[in-house]
Amino acid sequence: MKNLKFAILGCGHIATKMAAAVKTLENQGMGVECYAVASRDLEKATAFAKEYGFEKAYGSYEELVADFAIDLIYIATPHSHHHVFAKLCIEHGRNILVEKAFTANAKLAAEVISLAHDKGVFLCEAMWTRFLPALETIRSWIRDGRIGNVETVEADFTMKLSDRDRMHDPALAGGALLDIGIYSLTFADLFLGTRETSDGNFVRNEITSMNCRCVKFKTGVDASDWINLTYENGQKAYLKTSMVSPTHNEGVIYGTAGQIRVQNLNDMVKLELLDDAGNVVETVEPSRLCNCYEYEVLACKEAIENPAQFRHEICDLPASCALSKQIIWERPEMTHAKTMEFMTLMDKIREQFGVSYTFEISPGETWNRNGDKSILQVFDIETGEAKVLKEFDCVIEAPNWSADGTFLTYNSNGRIFKYTLATDKVTEIESHYVDNCNNDHVLDPDGSGVYVSHHTKEDGLSRIYKIYFDGREPRLVTPLAPSYLHGITPDGKTLAYCAERNGSYDIYTIPAAGGNETRLTTAFGLNDGPEYDCNGEYIWFNSERSGRMQAFCMKADGSEQTQMTHDLHWNTWFPHISPDRQKVVMVAYTETDVRPGEHVPNKNVELRLMRRALPVESNCALPADSWSAPQTILKLFGGQGTINVNSWAPDSKRFAFVSYIHGDDPSN
Repeated sequence: MKNLKFAILGCGHIATKMAAAVKTLENQGMGVECYAVASRDLEKATAFAKEYGFEKAYGSYEELVADFAIDLIYIATPHSHHHVFAKLCIEHGRNILVEKAFTANAKLAAEVISLAHDKGVFLCEAMWTRFLPALETIRSWIRDGRIGNVETVEADFTMKLSDRDRMHDPALAGGALLDIGIYSLTFADLFLGTRETSDGNFVRNEITSMNCRCVKFKTGVDASDWINLTYENGQKAYLKTSMVSPTHNEGVIYGTAGQIRVQNLNDMVKLELLDDAGNVVETVEPSRLCNCYEYEVLACKEAIENPAQFRHEICDLPASCALSKQIIWERPEMTHAKTMEFMTLMDKIREQFGVSYTFEISPGETWNRNGDKSILQVFDIETGEAKVLKEFDCVIEAPNWSADGTFLTYNSNGRIFKYTLATDKVTEIESHYVDNCNNDHVLDPDGSGVYVSHHTKEDGLSRIYKIYFDGREPRLVTPLAPSYLHGITPDGKTLAYCAERNGSYDIYTIPAAGGNETRLTTAFGLNDGPEYDCNGEYIWFNSERSGRMQAFCMKADGSEQTQMTHDLHWNTWFPHISPDRQKVVMVAYTETDVRPGEHVPNKNVELRLMRRALPVESNCALPADSWSAPQTILKLFGGQGTINVNSWAPDSKRFAFVSYIHGDDPSN
């Protein structure tokens, strides 16, 4: 078998380590060849190639990716530029190994991964720690019960890097987290990230709460980080990272009968097994071929040489889903889903830090709706036409259609309003102190009022209340917060909602009269938008568990959770099923506009429609089997507020939605 021709894009510090590893593999005849390097400076590339024995040197990245002899390109630029260079490589059909952190944020990562699936190229994040042979020694100690049951992980990776200008620069995604904090997070995930179920299977061990703080540089990026994680099974991780403190690099796994200490948690140079008295009972210093970068290279080589083993279709789509075939080509040690999981996690950590990068749109800018105008419209499924009902010089959101078809309700400026279709009249519904409602609300089927999500003055968190058309005092349903309402059973007895509990956003149900809540989802990431069908058998919702926000459906008891949409480049939100159970309408954001867990205003979005392909009475095994792929029926400027709640008319032929004009820009 021919040697794997290895290339490096970027000739900075990290590239020198990879070059040394690849040269070692070449010298030892392990089937890897030092083939090409590229820099924006040809002189620099030439000097680098000469020092490490690479055959070719290019003075531009475009020249490198055009070389069809290359089997694998390692992207070694600062992570702020991984996104653009990864796309460049993929567009030219090159297989790539991307240095960690994969990109600067989850939105950019999703775009790269999706493009790789489209083009069918091999893609892997270069988190070398996940490929180390030393991991098997640690895992065998744990499997054999040498430290009892694992309870806690501590990781401290500090390294004085503050003399490097890019580490201070928010334009280059500077800061400790993405550069070295990712190692501490990885160490915790390696030993706490999965849990064993009662039937002996291993599943994701969800992070249920997260407490993060940092000390910042004057430029606004994080200099020192402290991250405390609690997992679903009660295990905990205490992580520290700093780029201003003296070097300290150690990880410890604590069990009920001992501990494992790892010197250098990133490359694991020494492993110590200690008993419960703190005595060292075994020490291992793992051998290495070079500097440990070689193991991820060998893993990539195996995957590229054995595509049948490491390539697979992106998912098992329903037969009715006419999408172009996509290919995942990855390593099991560092899957694309794991990359997305980590990018999403680090985004959430930065949110707690209050750290953003200059190329990211600030939350204040994203949510600035000053001067926005709203257009309330109705879309007719049979004619394909949208009709304007009313224009507003303010933001209105989330129309509900009444069961008798005579009026719509919507929220605006914290209040709930009724719009009567026959008279074009708007009236405010008396809600007393429930005056900070968001766009999560549903009408009670008995016609007595509206269940709403209201941000209480005590803590600013959303709780579910019922407000009444006859003006009586509102009634609290969910004392626990935050809770965001979306669905109600046809008999009005049960509510379905999204709630954050201990750091995890999942779907819950609760008796409409109040009582104990029941959790229905546990999947990684945000699970949102639950909505009952008209007979209460199924709940439709959206989830980012697949790495991109998509529509799902499950039985009302939470069983048979099934992915219903497989949009290749879009994040799909809020699937709303029609009263006749024949159609579902939803809103979709392009992957380049939002992160998977975001639904923000003032974006170009699409409304999409799914139709039932089989009769309601058919005995299909899963709901996905009886639905067509979604089709775009309308493109508009909207997003948050457009169609957050079910707005189908009782006849199932029309639905209401809101589009927007941002500020003074009439072109939107």
